[in-house]
Amino acid sequence: MDSKLKKQLRYLDGVEVDWNVTLAGHTSLRVGGPVSCLIRPLSLAGLRSAVQVLNQNHYPYFILGRGTNLLVRDTGIRAAAISLESGFSQVERVGSSGKIKVGAGLSLSGLLRFCLREGLSGLEFIVGIPGSVGGALCMNAGTDAGVMADVCQEVALLLSDGSLTRLSGAQLRFSYRKLELPADSVVLEAEFSLTPGSRENMREQLRQLLKARKEKQPWQLPSAGSVFKNPPGDYAGRLIEAAGLKGTRVGDAEISMRHANFIVNRGQARASDILALINLAQEKVSQKFGVHLELEIEVVGNNNKT
Repeated sequence: MDSKLKKQLRYLDGVEVDWNVTLAGHTSLRVGGPVSCLIRPLSLAGLRSAVQVLNQNHYPYFILGRGTNLLVRDTGIRAAAISLESGFSQVERVGSSGKIKVGAGLSLSGLLRFCLREGLSGLEFIVGIPGSVGGALCMNAGTDAGVMADVCQEVALLLSDGSLTRLSGAQLRFSYRKLELPADSVVLEAEFSLTPGSRENMREQLRQLLKARKEKQPWQLPSAGSVFKNPPGDYAGRLIEAAGLKGTRVGDAEISMRHANFIVNRGQARASDILALINLAQEKVSQKFGVHLELEIEVVGNNNKT
């Protein structure tokens, strides 16, 4: 990043910037090289200014979220990472109904605590899912118990030209692990329609869902959740296990013994170790079953220099 662009970003109002930040400390896998800068807008005006400056300089950027569905290569990435955690983590009820408005930077655990406190049911399925509201929407995150599309009624976006727009439920095109949005748009806020419920019943449901998740998934080690999308009519974890890959290690990266669609960091794994296991799983499952496993996590970064 040249000095001119650095100067422009440094003096923006309502924006905090750190330079050459190693993303291993900002991702749930605890791996990854440096990003050119980490931008934390404190307001919508700050975010718009930062995006405008980056676009004017044709400099790449991406929304970091909580780094829970992200694999950053060891060499890092020549780009700006934008975190919405500081300025976009608000949540409030809309009137006396079950509707709430939620900032894209709020953690899913924070959202669930608010719902439990307010006695609003409908999002229990997110218990134990790491990440932010914005990331969960873009991935249509969920389980067999529900997905974000079930409760989302509206999304507010910042478009690449700096304008704002809102998409209603009828305009939102959700699909399996995906929400189609305008190119280079940023999710700012969402409105959810929930149902007033008994806090006691909600707590019991949360306990049961969390217990089931902990029994099936590796909770004690860093991971990025499910690595691959489930192919139609099957499960990626089943295919990887059937290919004999459970417990396979490259360096300190391991295909989890508890759930084969998880790759865990057993201590000092590198992104290259995880990528090697990803490639191995895709290769072996393709050879044995003729199925191509599509990534659910996002891989970013350069193969050579940052």
